[in-house]
Amino acid sequence: MYLNIRVVLAEDSSDGITSLLPLPELLGKLSVARVVSFPALRAHQAPAWRAFLVQVAVMGIETIGLDEAPGDDPAAWGQVLRALTPDSADTAWSLIAPPDKPAFLQPPAPDMKEYTGRISTPDALDVLVTSKNHDAKVERQSEADQDDWAFALVSLQTQEGFMGAGNFGISRMNGGFGSRPYLMMRAADSLSFWDGFRRDVDALLAARQSRFVQAERRGFDVTDGVKLLWLKPWDGRQQLSVDELNPLFVEICRRVRLIHENGRIVAATASSAKARIAAKDFKGDLNDPWGAVESGDEQKLLSITSDGFNYKRMVQILFGDASRKYRRGLLAEPAKAEKKQDLLLECFALARGQGKTEGFHTRSVSLPRRAAWGLSDGTEAEALARLANERVEVSGTVASKALRPALIVLTQKGPEEPAWKKPANEPMTRDALARFNAAVDETFFPALWRDLDLGTDEAREKAWANDLAAIARQTFVEALDAAPRSEVRRIIAEARARNMLESSLYKHLPSLRNTKAMEADNVTDAA
Repeated sequence: MYLNIRVVLAEDSSDGITSLLPLPELLGKLSVARVVSFPALRAHQAPAWRAFLVQVAVMGIETIGLDEAPGDDPAAWGQVLRALTPDSADTAWSLIAPPDKPAFLQPPAPDMKEYTGRISTPDALDVLVTSKNHDAKVERQSEADQDDWAFALVSLQTQEGFMGAGNFGISRMNGGFGSRPYLMMRAADSLSFWDGFRRDVDALLAARQSRFVQAERRGFDVTDGVKLLWLKPWDGRQQLSVDELNPLFVEICRRVRLIHENGRIVAATASSAKARIAAKDFKGDLNDPWGAVESGDEQKLLSITSDGFNYKRMVQILFGDASRKYRRGLLAEPAKAEKKQDLLLECFALARGQGKTEGFHTRSVSLPRRAAWGLSDGTEAEALARLANERVEVSGTVASKALRPALIVLTQKGPEEPAWKKPANEPMTRDALARFNAAVDETFFPALWRDLDLGTDEAREKAWANDLAAIARQTFVEALDAAPRSEVRRIIAEARARNMLESSLYKHLPSLRNTKAMEADNVTDAA
């Protein structure tokens, strides 16, 4: 009836013992923070699996009218799951079922003649598309267990994008080549990523009324909307509209049925003429509590590129910038009881390109209590946003106006008149500038929180200027060490490049100067 999942429980973690739990028992253990890990779960599947479990738990709890999660009670969780599948509880949570019945994340398929495709392993069914198998080898899971297939199905059906004609992506994504971001807040002292399950469930239940009001404004049916899309037959042509859906709906984007063939499980697949949900105009803004919506000229869900969650992107997500604001989902906001705690904002996304994936990106940002509180306090949030965005701008200035010119002088061997617009400048300076940005990225948020306690804007400005100057100087030293040592002009090149760096730092970071320091206003603005 219920598929079984391998887990490591807290009481067994030191011995590495794995337990096999049916879904109701698994939900019970998650609700009391006893789950440490899922041995079969791949990294890119983890946020989708957690979101899926939370969606199922909250919708089931609300369906039977409970005020909170049942706790470690498998029988109660069984009632929660059955409430979501009253007419198909015997098959809806099973991997394999008769074709005319729904199976786990697989819509009924009374006519299997269209299911002509065959996928033999879970990893080949999953969303990852890698170049020449470099990132993750495909079709390696030839001896797959139930949970291997379950995790692949959740990953495919809830975070896949457009993959060519007949293979449409999910609705919680801005376009077929976008991504579904997961932004999750949790207490900094929680021991496991999976401890966040109960936090997410509690936060969604506590915000039930405000969630429903907001969802109704977006057109959802909060009373009778479809919750689990795989329960309904799908011929590949019919579409569901947003006004037919529960706001926490678990979607599917592909027609898949697991079957037994030649003594083993394989996935039978069929194409579709249309996306399952008619929501193109929403641009992914479907009240996903793990999402982040960009509010600029238009409302659209955040899409992550190959740059991932770098510090500039995280500043935008946390504070916005001059051109746009982001509305973070409910689960990326501090709950009322958490506003005086140290928190951790965890971000995940699988970046997508045309016919490929561009990396699974993660980022964790520690939020000390003052910062966590500041995100919710209007005046404090505005001051934080101003400080963070000023620091992003200054970091870019140091990279482009100080370090880059010094690197150009160095790579051109110290000419009196450097060729600033020479095409070779970009490839010659790329690696060093990337190292600088990586070091700034690592330093940015710890330094931001550190400097909140400084008394004045001038003190904060000077602290960040010192940090950036130190990073720029270290990056320059590394570039110098990599330069040829036998060049006759090496000494001249080093001297002129170092002078360019220092004078440019003093020009663009005024707080580095002291009362006797020479102003460098006559330095050529090389950038």
